[in-house]
Amino acid sequence: MANVAKNFLVSTADFALYSNGILACTGTTNLNTSVEVSMQEQNVNAGKGNKLVYSYKYGRELNVTLETANWDIRYIAINTASKIVEGLTDVYKLGECVQLTSGVGVLASEPVGNVAIELADGNIVTVEASGTSIDLTALGLTNESVKATYQYSRVAKSITIDADSAPEIFTLVLDAEKHNNKLGKVGSIQITVPSYQPSGNFNMNFTPDGTTSTNIDGKALAVEGDKCSDGSAVYAYVKEFDETASAVSVTEIAATPATINLDHSDTSTTATISVIGLKGALYAPIELDNADCTFASDHPEFANVGEHDGVVTAVGAGTAKITVTYDGKTDKVDVVVA
Repeated sequence: MANVAKNFLVSTADFALYSNGILACTGTTNLNTSVEVSMQEQNVNAGKGNKLVYSYKYGRELNVTLETANWDIRYIAINTASKIVEGLTDVYKLGECVQLTSGVGVLASEPVGNVAIELADGNIVTVEASGTSIDLTALGLTNESVKATYQYSRVAKSITIDADSAPEIFTLVLDAEKHNNKLGKVGSIQITVPSYQPSGNFNMNFTPDGTTSTNIDGKALAVEGDKCSDGSAVYAYVKEFDETASAVSVTEIAATPATINLDHSDTSTTATISVIGLKGALYAPIELDNADCTFASDHPEFANVGEHDGVVTAVGAGTAKITVTYDGKTDKVDVVVA
């Protein structure tokens, strides 16, 4: 029995989120990137023994879970529909250790407002600073160390989590690696969700023995397809491609139109042959690139054709057959020049 090579999807996928066609963020250090497609069903049971005779499927949904290992404030902004504001703002310094000399200590930054001082006995007092200096001689302190908590100003990025805003709608792209059990990495799988709305639910778990991950969970919203054949309600597109470009494998080809009529008195009139590849029951017809096909006329004195563009030009009155070849498969087009 032949040892058939098999393909596998491995590891997590990378992702990119676009807002109105502009890249909002990417994720390349992910812990989990999963897609779940589900449908509801209504079963019809009837007859003796109450057998299942029909199952009505409806209400398909597509859910995506994104969990990143790295920290990026953009992930929080996406979940909360907040704009990131960068500039001077007040932040806190918590429990800064300050060594007193003769009751006077120097802070690392100049406080905004009062400074809370935690003494060695656990009591907390509030003092005013002079610049970055604090004077605790009135408390009878000399050369002790204390802990100071206070606000100070610095440039920072900030977002506001309000009570009302719902997450915006993005375009989500997932990119996963396709590996082969004989060749290693051979290609990629990309899933594009044209209309992806985060749920707005997320956790930030701070633990002493790990890193904090961030999740962007959400649902696909149905949109009209890019082509008529896609239908009026599309959740996602799944595309598979290999690292090395190769000819599309088809079982047969069909060149259209089957017959071309031209007038040789009008040399400006041309016709272009289109080539469709057929592959099997589960595949839609594939529009092939004319550059990958070969076109040849059996009577170029009547009708000439571009070898790799399929453009037919009338030369003289008569008939000709154009032979179209792609990956060893052929079809013919009749040309009548009046």
